[in-house]
Amino acid sequence: MPCKVDEINFRYDSIPPKTMNTRNYQEQKFTEKILNEHLKTKPKWLATCGKVNRYTRAGKHGKFIICPICEQGGMVYHFSWSALQCQHCGSLITKNQWKVTG
Repeated sequence: MPCKVDEINFRYDSIPPKTMNTRNYQEQKFTEKILNEHLKTKPKWLATCGKVNRYTRAGKHGKFIICPICEQGGMVYHFSWSALQCQHCGSLITKNQWKVTG
């Protein structure tokens, strides 16, 4: 039995659009800012951070990676890249040189 055009439009319109939750985005940026401010103090745990290797996985909530040159970092949600440009110092760094927390 075919559907009426109005029923299809109603079903389509009732689906909420996919948008990023603004509050979560702002909280993430705020958290990155706090972590980067803390990294400037050279904490002891920074020396124990491991480097990214081919077995590193980001997981559901992502990982915080740290630039080996400027000691600042950012969140990543996958590791399907071979090199990444640091957002703070602008240098292009290969995957195996980044430090990963957790």
